[in-house]
Amino acid sequence: MKKLILVIAAVALLASPALAVDWNFYGSARVITWYVSTDYGDGLNPAGTDDSDAEVLWGSDGHDNSRLGARVKAENISGRVEIQLRADPYGDPSSVITTETRLIYGEWDFGAGKLLVGKAYTPIATFISGQAFNEDIGLLTLGAAYGNRISGLQLTFGGLTVALLEPRTALISGMSTGDDDPLLPKIEAKYGMSFDQFNFNVKGGFQTYEIEDAGVGSEDVDVQSWIIGADAGFNFGPGYIKGAISLAQNMANAAWDVPGLFTAGAFAVYDGDDDTDDVDTLMGALVAGFKFTDMVSFEAGFGYREDDSDAPGADEDDVWNAYVQSVISLAPGVWLIPEIGYYDFEDEFDGSDGGDSWYGGAKWQI
Repeated sequence: MKKLILVIAAVALLASPALAVDWNFYGSARVITWYVSTDYGDGLNPAGTDDSDAEVLWGSDGHDNSRLGARVKAENISGRVEIQLRADPYGDPSSVITTETRLIYGEWDFGAGKLLVGKAYTPIATFISGQAFNEDIGLLTLGAAYGNRISGLQLTFGGLTVALLEPRTALISGMSTGDDDPLLPKIEAKYGMSFDQFNFNVKGGFQTYEIEDAGVGSEDVDVQSWIIGADAGFNFGPGYIKGAISLAQNMANAAWDVPGLFTAGAFAVYDGDDDTDDVDTLMGALVAGFKFTDMVSFEAGFGYREDDSDAPGADEDDVWNAYVQSVISLAPGVWLIPEIGYYDFEDEFDGSDGGDSWYGGAKWQI
């Protein structure tokens, strides 16, 4: 950590004589205090001992959702870096502090548009919800589309952004051999406009890669993913309402999801010959909120997702989530967010009962 601070300070000192560099540092410490109760339906808990489980989640948020960052600007060049620090929570002297770079990019404003180079949120990312549970999940992957933080090039002209991004490739289910090769970058685009009381975005993406020597007769298999969607928001005095909808094919193959969250059935499956059995995903979300005072506001949200696989014998996999929260500002920069929510996992691809889960508690942030 000391080395990181010294490097940032050195860069600032070296740059300041040549350019008027504006550094704005920020950071947040976040702790969760949740109670979670889960019914696994026809399945068992991770230990394989019961069909239900209940626990308290108290401490750092997931992999530690706290972060440290800086926004930098020098004339028509700007940039941003944001990191997370991870270490053993009980101070094991043998543990190593690791750093995850959440964001690191530079952006050049050349007058007619802007060119972004580096790791940033992609154009299809849809941030309409303030849901605090599960590392500030915000209904992402469950109603709201998400493209992760991916390295690439993004070009913006007014309300239009086009991105050429690092593709995600891998062998797919049903394959034991093959060479996965991207032939194009992942492509995403967004067009949006914002007015005093109304805003909207339409967005889409496409990815394709080839798996050579996949199996029967050394056939090559193309794995194609696409997504289209839109979101909109309307403000009326102290209240607001926001919504999003999207339709996708093989979205998990292109990393249009939160890794490991509701994605088990969103991958293409090898058909055993020279093609894939694809998965179509429909998602929608609706969020409404009201600012009661400068210190207290309320929000409620609902998200729904349906995965429909072409694989033989596969049923539709549905899941929905609803939550209610209050955002309490205890002081400038100090927030307490009580929240309760419910997940219904309905039926799985094999027709079994997926169970349900509810949670209650709060996120604390300074």
